[in-house]
Amino acid sequence: MRRSFVAVGLVLLGVLALASTGCVDQAKYDAVLLRNREQDKLLVEKDADIARLLERVDAMQARAGDAQRMLDEKERLLAAVSQERDEVRKAFNELMEAWKKWAAAGSGGAIPAEVAMEIEQLAREYPNLFEFDKASGRLRFASDITFDSGSNAVKPDARTALTKLAAILSGDVAKKVHATIIGHTDSDPVKKAATVALLQQLGKPTNNMGLSVARAEAVAEILKAGGVEATRIITQGMGEGQPIADNRSAESKARNRRVEIFLAMGA
Repeated sequence: MRRSFVAVGLVLLGVLALASTGCVDQAKYDAVLLRNREQDKLLVEKDADIARLLERVDAMQARAGDAQRMLDEKERLLAAVSQERDEVRKAFNELMEAWKKWAAAGSGGAIPAEVAMEIEQLAREYPNLFEFDKASGRLRFASDITFDSGSNAVKPDARTALTKLAAILSGDVAKKVHATIIGHTDSDPVKKAATVALLQQLGKPTNNMGLSVARAEAVAEILKAGGVEATRIITQGMGEGQPIADNRSAESKARNRRVEIFLAMGA
């Protein structure tokens, strides 16, 4: 810009010098004026370039501010998720302690052999739906077979199997067997509009925790409808907080989407 001012000044001095002689050649005078106009035009263009550069600097500064705010928000969300996961782990540990107390109040926690045999037979009828670990009294249901994606509505085959389980637990031999029902999800966040609407309708958080609770409660409702007293049932959602696989593949995520029922003798 300084060079432009200098150039314009020299042109003006040239014009004045020619004028002072009193004998200005018209062609030279016209040439000087033309050059003066060109310099003026160049100066205007340079000013416009500088204005555009200043706008770009302002825009870059604004984007930098937005990036910092996004980074701060990400760190805040990460801290919130970490806190939620710690709370889930604490809740899970408390639930397992309650389950152990039930076990201690009964015959070492083991459910009656007759009840275990009936559940083993039921597991053989539905080998793809759930697996039964007799030693721990755990039934592990695959969520993808038990529920539609993003839903808490129990599928027909799973409903039939759970109704049969309720009949077993309603028998005289199983009257003191308690059920702790725990829902789990993978790490994918809840995004489907239908799922969000469902959880809002149920009064649950619109996240994996809310979905896991809703599914555990849906299973509990079928058991209660089949004759199992509500006082013998506890439900809990763990969301994504207790994975049994790494959530890095479709197969591992499917393993994490599950509902587990822990059976133990109560007082």
